[in-house]
Amino acid sequence: MAEVFKKLAQGYFPASGGTLKFYDVPSSTEAIIKSINISNGSGVDREVTLYHAANGETADNEQIILPGVNVVAGGFAEWEGTMCMAAQTEIHGFAAAADVVTYTIWGIEIS
Repeated sequence: MAEVFKKLAQGYFPASGGTLKFYDVPSSTEAIIKSINISNGSGVDREVTLYHAANGETADNEQIILPGVNVVAGGFAEWEGTMCMAAQTEIHGFAAAADVVTYTIWGIEIS
């Protein structure tokens, strides 16, 4: 099967105090993340944090991708690069407020 660049995950950041699993690479699959778009549709600046964790691990400071990045009110941030992910590894994150800031993860799954 051909690999296709596509949207891998999309949703809202939860509030700080715990992280949410945004994307989990399926078993027998690898993924290459090329960009993560973050949008703040609120009227207040919000800080967001992203992690790359192994399956079932609690996200902590050793796994930070974006360490408390401020996204201005009505603005956006974008992580762009190449992140290779093994099967059953995960992207987690949280924001300063729940259900305000959104994320979209773009990449390729290889199976």
